[in-house]
Amino acid sequence: MARRKQLKGITGNLGQWCLSRSFDCEGYWALGLLYAHAETRHSNRVVLNLLDQSIFPDSEHFGKAFELILSFLAMDLKTSKIPENWLRKATVTFEFNAEYKHEYHHWGSILGGKPCMCIVDITSDLDKTYTKQYGCNVWVHNPKREQRRGSF
Repeated sequence: MARRKQLKGITGNLGQWCLSRSFDCEGYWALGLLYAHAETRHSNRVVLNLLDQSIFPDSEHFGKAFELILSFLAMDLKTSKIPENWLRKATVTFEFNAEYKHEYHHWGSILGGKPCMCIVDITSDLDKTYTKQYGCNVWVHNPKREQRRGSF
């Protein structure tokens, strides 16, 4: 029997997946593309609202990334036997040029890039909010420096 408490684990899974190389957009790491998007909009934050499929700052460019993240969330909900109507709100916030936090950014600091935080909030239909945050270091997307995934 599914319990809403399992949303805490799903929140964590989603956060870790969003920082992984599996989170891809057009063959490139979506996080680098989101960072570039934030910079062009003079922002340090990108918010993905998963339930209404909106992005702030606005962009039409990340449709495939939304499909990936929504399919990952749907798969995790299905595996946990949690009905989608138990979700009232689901957002993923990427904060770029974040303040350095040793627990998140120490290992990545030798590779360069800027500190980034990924904060996932899932609110249940009973108004309980589950929040997880993860960090990594990220470079702004640069197609001259990056290698595109092979199937593109």
